[in-house]
Amino acid sequence: MELPVKPAESERPPAPSAQSWTYADVGLVLAFAVAAQILVYLSGLIVMLVIEQSRGRTFSYKEAMSSVAFLLSAQMAWWALVAWLVYRVVRARDERPFGQAIGWVRPAWPLSAYVLGGALLAFSVAALAWVIPMPRQKLPIEELFRDPVSAFLLAGFGVLVAPAIEELLFRGFLYPVMARVHGAPVGVAATACLFSLVHAQQYGWAWQNLLLLLYVGAVFGALRAGSGSLVPSTLVHASYNLTLFAGLYAATDRFRNFPHG
Repeated sequence: MELPVKPAESERPPAPSAQSWTYADVGLVLAFAVAAQILVYLSGLIVMLVIEQSRGRTFSYKEAMSSVAFLLSAQMAWWALVAWLVYRVVRARDERPFGQAIGWVRPAWPLSAYVLGGALLAFSVAALAWVIPMPRQKLPIEELFRDPVSAFLLAGFGVLVAPAIEELLFRGFLYPVMARVHGAPVGVAATACLFSLVHAQQYGWAWQNLLLLLYVGAVFGALRAGSGSLVPSTLVHASYNLTLFAGLYAATDRFRNFPHG
């Protein structure tokens, strides 16, 4: 699919604050996201309960919540609902085409530069992890990497799905409101903090990982602010995740030798 070409500054239509989404709309999406998450996961658990009982098996909530297939399916359904509402809000509040309104326009640099940038970002995070005393305990997210199938599912989700949705929500929907009201630096910093906190549970609330996530989120936000496009942060995000999974793939003998305990 061809990206719309980013117009020159003199040709780009202004983003009228009176006709763009606001913090009230952000609050609406947030409230909907909380309710939708409860509904999706509860519905999924009920479906699994019915299936297990029909097979004469005992339903285990703990087993369901540690199933990669269940978690990713529920996450996909939840994000689809949230993305749908974001689309409806943006279309209702902004007269520009949806892609242009959220910043999905072709940036000035070649797309390959952002793919390379994501790999370099991953290496820089690895270098920082050597400097910062990292936690020794096993993290919650590591519990999901139990076998090759689970690892490949997580990798595919982390490279193909998560970057697009997270960038849409953080840098496509939330950042424009913050930047318009408080300025770009505050928008970059605030979305980076929220990005770090959203992933905190996966990393056991370890401050070292939160600090690294804050750094990564700040890079994504700076790309969004500097380019005026959502494409760079999305590509860098996807390439960053791909590099991390590639390193894990190599370190675990093709996802076949995960450490236990």
